[in-house]
Amino acid sequence: MSDEPAPKKVKTGFEEHILNISTAIMKDAEGKHFTDLVTADVSTMQGIGPKSAEVAAELKINSVEDLATFKYFKWSRALATMAEAEVEGDRPEGSMMNVNKMVDKAYETKTLKEIVEAPVAALQGVSDAAESLLAELHVHTVGDLATFKYCRYAEAIVQAAQYEDVGTDAERKAERAAAKLS
Repeated sequence: MSDEPAPKKVKTGFEEHILNISTAIMKDAEGKHFTDLVTADVSTMQGIGPKSAEVAAELKINSVEDLATFKYFKWSRALATMAEAEVEGDRPEGSMMNVNKMVDKAYETKTLKEIVEAPVAALQGVSDAAESLLAELHVHTVGDLATFKYCRYAEAIVQAAQYEDVGTDAERKAERAAAKLS
């Protein structure tokens, strides 16, 4: 039996917090800061197993941040969001508005709603191989990619990380005191 007292539990200042993202990330990541999750492997996301992680790697998506900032996800979200505001037949004469650098030539004259319902390969730069890889993740249309929960969860984690307090309670107090001296 040791004579040493049990180590004191360090006060984090977050003991009363109850927020969680338990269904979005793996169990072993649940106690981490959002800032730690940003750089974590994509398999940190609950539901992305070894096969899906392989598919993601083929798409150059290796971290939670990569998933959050996947160019084609961002484009899809923008297109789907704008499609919500589209009124059929209401384009003013002479309008210059276009998404030509986001979509293949065949989709440049389509409505936003048609683009959202189109195959993911309608996005400029999505190869047949990338379309097949996305299909393995059950992403078939631009709209599917816009609402792909893993990208949305990752995007939220990255956003939350920008506004998260880190460190222990004592460290944060010392930081505030130092800031007052500046």
